Amino acid sequence: MTTTSVRTRATIDDSYTPVRWGRAGAVYDLIVTVGFATPFTAPLLLALTRPLHDALDLPGAQVPELDPAALMFTSMFGAAVTMWAIARILRPEARFIAIDTVGRAVFSLWMIWALLNGQSATIVVFLIGEVTWFILQLSGLLRLRRH
Repeated sequence: MTTTSVRTRATIDDSYTPVRWGRAGAVYDLIVTVGFATPFTAPLLLALTRPLHDALDLPGAQVPELDPAALMFTSMFGAAVTMWAIARILRPEARFIAIDTVGRAVFSLWMIWALLNGQSATIVVFLIGEVTWFILQLSGLLRLRRH
């Protein structure tokens, strides 16, 4: 595909247009999730939450040690989000950022559900990140629609 045809398509269909905050949100996701992408690093990161939970005397249950099946799903999730982040770093197009923005809303709901069901308040750190990037990416998408 030529540069001209990409420009023409972007003029007609703004779903291919880069979104403000899209790449930055993807970089954030890469930094936060790459450590969860292997069954060797995920337990180390999860273990860091336990002393934090205790030191801050947070409500809810500590993040438990994961058995091999739960660790497999955690690592698969971490790998999938890492690959999705790389795709958005390379192509922060509106169509991908819109999908990701909806995903952030869903992830935020899951985190709120976990908090309401007695899980560690250390989740709030991740929840703040999700809500922040949801708002920033949504603002970028809305700005694109106005132009």
